[in-house]
Amino acid sequence: MLTLLTTTGCRQKAWAICEKLMTNQVYEGQVRWVIVDDGEVEQTISFKRNNWDVEVVRPTHRWKLGSNTQQKNLIAGLNRIKNTENLVIIEDDDYYDPYYLQTVQNWLITETLVGESASRYYNLRSKKYRQLSNYFHSSLCSTALKGSAIEMLRAICITNKTLIDVNLWKMYKGSKKLYRTNMVVGLKGMDGRAGIGIGHNKDFQAKIDEDGSVFQSWLRSDVSLYEQH
Repeated sequence: MLTLLTTTGCRQKAWAICEKLMTNQVYEGQVRWVIVDDGEVEQTISFKRNNWDVEVVRPTHRWKLGSNTQQKNLIAGLNRIKNTENLVIIEDDDYYDPYYLQTVQNWLITETLVGESASRYYNLRSKKYRQLSNYFHSSLCSTALKGSAIEMLRAICITNKTLIDVNLWKMYKGSKKLYRTNMVVGLKGMDGRAGIGIGHNKDFQAKIDEDGSVFQSWLRSDVSLYEQH
């Protein structure tokens, strides 16, 4: 069984696409999806799929414009998750290949902390794109873990407000492995609540996808999900 953890709020359009991406996953095993929504107005969650159980957590705090509640939201979600679970971080505004969950499930058979390196970022508004040189850690959106790695993530979230993914991969000394699979795209510039990563910044140093061919090659037929963004 896989447990997914997603933090969200004030991102209804992005969330609707996230639901479609999870519907399209080829993984057929049991899934528990823990969703932490800290928006002032509760987000509409309509996801239904056989063998999937959805749990929505409404923490006591609420997101305000300009604030960063990632740390609090992760803690609220992790409080519902045991170290014995196979945990996959799914971010609400990022793209996941249909084979992502199946692939991650296989990775977690032999490793305790797994992820995808050389992250790909794409800003939908500016059409800027870039493949990063993070060869020693995975972005949180493409990280999965179990056992003592979950305990380490929990500890890091308590003491760190930013760079949670970097600290996790640096500090965790158990079995871990990075893969170059190109199954996740960190999408920036979606409608609604702005993200906190560097790809959201106006001065993000990247190339311009003039004709949209890079976006097409990265998402293939799934580009249709983003036609209105």
